[in-house]
Amino acid sequence: MMLEWIRSFCDLQRVGIECSCSYGAGLLRYLQTADVKVLEVVTSPDQHARRRRGKNDNFDAESAAHAASSGQHTVTPMSRDGMDESLRVLKVCRKTAVQARRIALQMIQTTIVWAPDRLNEPLRQMTRMQLIRTLAAWRPDLRRIGR
Repeated sequence: MMLEWIRSFCDLQRVGIECSCSYGAGLLRYLQTADVKVLEVVTSPDQHARRRRGKNDNFDAESAAHAASSGQHTVTPMSRDGMDESLRVLKVCRKTAVQARRIALQMIQTTIVWAPDRLNEPLRQMTRMQLIRTLAAWRPDLRRIGR
């Protein structure tokens, strides 16, 4: 329906999309399925003009259309499938897991500092792995709760 509406205005040759890896990903897939040539618009509007004017979606859309029409400041969007996409997803998941681990360890260290001395002293001397194993062993058996 959207594509029919666009084609009612002109002979559609190509479409320029900003953010085809995030917000525009669904639109990119839709247009590629319909065999429409899609270009990723990589230019941002003139920063000086943007500061004066502020965020303006109409101006941004016109800038993207001009860039796609002229072929300047555009690249072919990445395909969002295959081995490249699989590796990208794995890389993002790993980065998130590493950050979560770091935050969890920081929270454990902070909690140990606040802990009473009888707990604090032995825990501070442990390596990370010793600490994780010790704390995991201290975890209560939740099957006994509520009986």
